Amino acid sequence: MNKILIWFLACMLVGLLAACDVRASAAAQNNPTPEPDQGEGPAAGEIASDQDPNPGIRVPAEWEPHAATWMQWPSRWEAQMRPAFADVINVIQAYEPVHLLTGSEAEKAEAQQFLSERGVPETNITWHVVPVDNAWMRDNGPIYVTDGTDIWIQDWKFDAWGGNFGGDVPYDNDNLIPGYVGEYLGMAVEDRQDYVLEKGNLEFNGAGILVLGWDCQDDRNPGMTQAQHETILKQAFGVTQIIWAHGHWPGEGTTGHIDGTARFVDANTIAIADFEAPIDFDGLAAAAKDAGLEVVRYPGDLNWLVGNGFVVAMSEGEAYDDFSKAQLESLFPGRDIHLVDVSTVADAGGGIHCITNDQPALEN
Repeated sequence: MNKILIWFLACMLVGLLAACDVRASAAAQNNPTPEPDQGEGPAAGEIASDQDPNPGIRVPAEWEPHAATWMQWPSRWEAQMRPAFADVINVIQAYEPVHLLTGSEAEKAEAQQFLSERGVPETNITWHVVPVDNAWMRDNGPIYVTDGTDIWIQDWKFDAWGGNFGGDVPYDNDNLIPGYVGEYLGMAVEDRQDYVLEKGNLEFNGAGILVLGWDCQDDRNPGMTQAQHETILKQAFGVTQIIWAHGHWPGEGTTGHIDGTARFVDANTIAIADFEAPIDFDGLAAAAKDAGLEVVRYPGDLNWLVGNGFVVAMSEGEAYDDFSKAQLESLFPGRDIHLVDVSTVADAGGGIHCITNDQPALEN
């Protein structure tokens, strides 16, 4: 009798467990549990869109009026770039003020002599003697944010491109530059030192869209998911759409800064590179179109600076300069186009945009 009872109870228990398995399987099919995010980037062409988490805040677009452009003079170990810097400064100072940072009084005097010998006037240059480590102020300099009433500086962590140019490249002084600029301008400085971010990997249209390179952000802040990156960026900049670019050249120290891949021409138009490279230009173009943007494919170097009434862009040799100038004139009607030989800057891994940091003409 006991054996029969035990057998009966066991059969009931097996049946109950089987029913539970069936219900669990059905529930999983109707409400599948997402795979754990392992920190992989967004798929090519993916657009992140959400309600503005920080309404009213924005980063002004580069083509909006400037108060000035800031630069850091190349120190001795980057001295080969000085002629190119002088030529770029000569263009900019004819249209807007230039703030030039040097590491010492001796370096300032040397820079003044160098500019004078190349015929660059100092009438529109403001000198600053402050410790600096490198000449790439786009990346370590301030990011300006406004709510329409006030303007302030965001101070993000700079770590010399994640050590990709060598672990011995100093950056402690450069990481302090946004605070210095904020103090000089009398602007509040927002501490964002918990996230690594370089301005050369940010492209804003000034109206809610941010384009940036995934490879760079994943390299600088490893292990973070796409959603975690986007939460930080949306909250900080007030953007509603984020478009990710994918790919970079092997061994590229910046790991794919966006200013070599795509640049906004106006709030509704973006220029995207059009040449052979290990970068998904077509996927980026498709994502931009999905976001409602007009896409222009640009066969030359996108690393230009747009300023008050001018564009200064990289010369790619006499054989191409006429074509490049015509292209830029069509993209930026009403602005003077200047092409400058900055091959020494390009050899060091950057361009005109990389060595300049524009300050919007907004006042508190």
